[in-house]
Amino acid sequence: MTYTYMKFKTTCIFFLIWMIIPRGVCQVLGADWPVPEPAKSIVCAASFSKETVSAGDALYQKNCKACHGDPGKQNWAKIVPVPGDPASAEFQKQTDGEIFFRITTGKVPMPSFQPILPEQDRWNIISYIRSFNPQYIQPTPQQKVAGGGRTIRLLLACDYNQKRLYVVCNEITKDKTIVPVENADIQLLAKRYFGNLQIGHSVHTNKIGLAVFDFPQNLPGDKFGMINLIARLNDETGILGEATTTLNARIGVPTQWVSLTAPRAMWNTRDKSPLWLTFTFSLCFIIVWGFIIYILVSLGKMKRINAKVKIQIEDE
Repeated sequence: MTYTYMKFKTTCIFFLIWMIIPRGVCQVLGADWPVPEPAKSIVCAASFSKETVSAGDALYQKNCKACHGDPGKQNWAKIVPVPGDPASAEFQKQTDGEIFFRITTGKVPMPSFQPILPEQDRWNIISYIRSFNPQYIQPTPQQKVAGGGRTIRLLLACDYNQKRLYVVCNEITKDKTIVPVENADIQLLAKRYFGNLQIGHSVHTNKIGLAVFDFPQNLPGDKFGMINLIARLNDETGILGEATTTLNARIGVPTQWVSLTAPRAMWNTRDKSPLWLTFTFSLCFIIVWGFIIYILVSLGKMKRINAKVKIQIEDE
C-alpha cells in the first residue's frame, strides 16, 4: 500500500510541475541565436539623441510591443520562445551590433525587419531600447558614406493601361549628370498598418536603369482602392547605399476597413474577444484546476488511509 501511494504521489508531483512551470522556459534556456563576429561590432553611424529615442519609441510601439511588451514591465507575449524584456540585464548585455543583426534578420516567430524598416529606423529602435539602461554608453559612431558618396535617386510611376509599375534608378554624379544604374536590386512594397508588405519578388534594373512590376492581384486598398507604394533600393553590400521613393496609386481592391477594436475578433482586447474563445478558455481553466484539486484531495485521502493502515499494522 505504501509503495503504491508513493508511486502515485510522485506521478502527481511531476504532473503538477509539468502543468504549472512554463514549458517554454527550458526551450528558451537552450535556444541559440548565433550572431556572426563581424556583426557584433557594428556601430550606429550617428549619435543617439532625444530625437532618435522619440522616433524609436513610436516604431517600438507599432512593431515590437505586441511581443516584447512594455520595457521594464516584463509583460511580453506568452509565446515560445519567450521574447524577453528589452530593459532586462540579459537583453541589455548584447552589443548594439547583435541587437541590430537580430532585428534585421529575424528568427521565427520574430520576423525580419529588413524589408519592413529602413536601416535608420532599426537604429532608432535600438536607441529607444538603450534609453532604459542607465549604464549604457554608446560606442563612438562610425561615420560611413553609403556607396562611397554616390547619390542614388529612384522614380516610381504607374501605367494604368498596361497595369504595370515602373521604377527608374539613376545616379546623380558630382557634376549633376544623370547616369542609369544597371543591375540594381529594387523592392516594391505596400504600406500596411503593421509595417510594409513586399509585393512579389525584387527586380533588377536593366541597362537603362528600369525595373518593371506587374500590378499586385487582390491587394486590399482603402475605400477608393488607393495603396501607398514604396520602391526601395535593396543594397546589402553598401556599394550604392539607400534610396526610396513613394507613390499613391489606385491599384488595390476598394475596402471599407473596420476598426480593429470594433468586432469580437482574435486581435481585439480581452473585453471584446470572441465568445467561443472566452467560453473555451474558461472551460479549460475550470477543468485543469478541477483536476488539480481532485488530485490534491485524493492525495489527502490516501495519506489518511495510509496512516490508518500503519496504525492497524502496529496494533496487530
